[in-house]
Amino acid sequence: MKKDYKILALKILAPLVAIILAAFISSLIIVAIDKDPLQVFYTMFKFSFSRRDSIAMILFNATPLIFSALAVSIGFKMGLFNIGIEGQYLIGTFLAALVGFSIKGLPVVIHLPLVILAGIVGGMIWSFIPIFLKVKRGVHEVISTIMLNYVAYSLIHYFIADVFKDRQQSLIEGLGSVLVRTPKLAPSAHIPKMHGFLSLLGIQLPKHVYLNWFFPISVLLAVGIYYLIMHTPFGYELRAVGHNPEASSIAGINPGRIYFKGFILSGAVAGLVGLSDLLGYFNYMDLDFPRGYGFDGIAVALIAQNNPFGIIVSAILFGFLKRGSEGIQTLLKVPMDTIVILQSLMIIFIVVITKVINDYVKRLEKKEVA
Repeated sequence: MKKDYKILALKILAPLVAIILAAFISSLIIVAIDKDPLQVFYTMFKFSFSRRDSIAMILFNATPLIFSALAVSIGFKMGLFNIGIEGQYLIGTFLAALVGFSIKGLPVVIHLPLVILAGIVGGMIWSFIPIFLKVKRGVHEVISTIMLNYVAYSLIHYFIADVFKDRQQSLIEGLGSVLVRTPKLAPSAHIPKMHGFLSLLGIQLPKHVYLNWFFPISVLLAVGIYYLIMHTPFGYELRAVGHNPEASSIAGINPGRIYFKGFILSGAVAGLVGLSDLLGYFNYMDLDFPRGYGFDGIAVALIAQNNPFGIIVSAILFGFLKRGSEGIQTLLKVPMDTIVILQSLMIIFIVVITKVINDYVKRLEKKEVA
């Protein structure tokens, strides 16, 4: 029992130590550009947490990262590296946009769930290809998912810039120059903001804040995935295959079947990544639609060590770093690249520290067996 608490304490301590070390080395870089590290970090915290609307922006920034990291963590749990979250969420977002602008006249209680379902299906479709190739032909999922990311980029570019481009913008909106984008989604496809609910709690947010109901959905999904992985037969099989596919096969578990189900589930979650921006902010998809969530999700999952609850905290940390970087860039003229360096250092340290801790835990287990 004491050993279990010790291991848990070490796992909690690992990301904290990584963050502290990353902050220390980032401070040296800040000093090198003639800025005061204490002032920079103080400005980040003050800019991020001094107002309610700023906190809401942090949660809005964290929402897609929670979905992305959850999708990545499912793959990690079964020993697969789904690096194709980027392509899966872009395909899912486009299909959601297609259903959002092409279907009109439906009530919101039907149209909005239909749009969300389209996003999920899009992610599942794009995850089916690499896992089919792996299970049936032995193609490594890292290679196939990386290549499919580029295919997704090209397809999205073609669909938005040619097939489904909104050619009526200038006539309707009187714009001097038109955006290369899809038509706007029907109002029944928009996700409501949380302003009304929060106002009941005495929290008033300005209109320019786009925190919406995808944030609590992402938190509930994290709880659901934790339960699925830790307290269901499928979750046990998924973790068993991740630890040792050969031993699992001997025990009667079909690794190919688990890989297939788990990877499709990962793609389904990935299909939700871009929907907060699509349905709660832009209400259309253009060529500059936010990218990089898939790769940021890998970083968030690594820092959280694939724990769904840790992913929520890690995503909020990244949301804070993004919001804080805007503050120091505006107020102190500190390059935003400083925050990118900080994030990268955190990832490097967490990987190294986690490796050291895992090796230490294995030594403890061997001593106990002996």
